[in-house]
Amino acid sequence: MTEKTHCQAPQEHELHLCELKAKPHKADIDKLFENPKFVCTNCGGRVNRAENLCSPKPIGPED
Repeated sequence: MTEKTHCQAPQEHELHLCELKAKPHKADIDKLFENPKFVCTNCGGRVNRAENLCSPKPIGPED
């Protein structure tokens, strides 16, 4: 896959959802999905902390 996406904080990329989902401790990330407040404009992932997304956007009523 050669698709490139923009990460707003590449120095913290290992904490972002796309990286966390690929790691063996995947079960530990379940708490990120509780009461999501942010959506990633790259992958569409929804989590409760902006710092866990490459390109976060607050979830609004239209989301």
